[in-house]
Amino acid sequence: MIKNKQLLLAAGLAALSTGVLAEELDTRWYLSGGLSYTFTDNDRDISVLRNTVEVENAPGGYVGIGKAINEWLNLELNLKGQHADLDGASGSWKQYGASLDGLVFFNRSPVFSPYAVLGVGALRSDLSGVKKDTAPVVEAGLGFMHDIDDDGAKLRLEARHRWDFADINIPGGNSTYNDWILMAGVTIPIGPRPRSAPEPRPVVTMAEPAPAPAPEPVQVTETVVLKGVNFCFDCDTLSGEARQILDTDAMAIVKHHPNATFEVAGHTDSKGSDAYNQALSERRAGSVRSYLVQQGVDASRMTAVGYGESQPVADNSTEAGRAQNRRVELRITETR
Repeated sequence: MIKNKQLLLAAGLAALSTGVLAEELDTRWYLSGGLSYTFTDNDRDISVLRNTVEVENAPGGYVGIGKAINEWLNLELNLKGQHADLDGASGSWKQYGASLDGLVFFNRSPVFSPYAVLGVGALRSDLSGVKKDTAPVVEAGLGFMHDIDDDGAKLRLEARHRWDFADINIPGGNSTYNDWILMAGVTIPIGPRPRSAPEPRPVVTMAEPAPAPAPEPVQVTETVVLKGVNFCFDCDTLSGEARQILDTDAMAIVKHHPNATFEVAGHTDSKGSDAYNQALSERRAGSVRSYLVQQGVDASRMTAVGYGESQPVADNSTEAGRAQNRRVELRITETR
């Protein structure tokens, strides 16, 4: 029974760690690109000699560049195009152009970052080389991003509605079109991820007292090793999803040991200086301890200890190994 509950805690803290938010906003420029699929407005259909020529749904793509402006806003410039075949006639309806888009984020979680998007731009319409027009477009929709590696590359999915004011002026057609667009792609940051430097130690002009003797090692009676549980790169803050996991699974384990004390042990990979990683591991452990104390766990039962990069469980020369080393261990230190 205890082993099963330990596995339950491991799963809970796994979700916790993947839902962590980065301390600082990533303000690097990034490239974006992907595929699109447009469900074209029926008003695009045209009449030719009493026959209706349907404009089919249009596959397409986009590429662009963007940047985070603040905690809730990204700006992007995107080039886009699509190609719709004509059903009932030869030829196609091609469109290509650009838009300036604003992405308003509801949160910046690496696991799930939902946002609303509003864009304005222009598209060049080419109807089989016969009718051409450049007209403004307005787009609005919803999407989300999800981190896919330690360096900040993201998967993104979007659904947009487009108001296209193309003045093609064809028989049986319209001059304003309402299309729906599904988009899937990636964003790739440009340059290395910025790292926060550790705070400098204050300059001491007088002799420092001798350091206090190191405390006696804590007797550990049981350790839950969370293999595969990893923090995102340079992260320590708890997300809402992580708090929910702690409210259920982690609290259940703590309550199951009413007479035990616990050490929350934080660890990092080997990237960065020893001093920086030591401080980061302490913050990771402290985040978990502080929240559990806020939920009613007696503070005297929980201690947070950071071990920096000193206790790896995997090879730090590989990305997979570093991910395993960014972990938390829960240790039962005493039964009283």
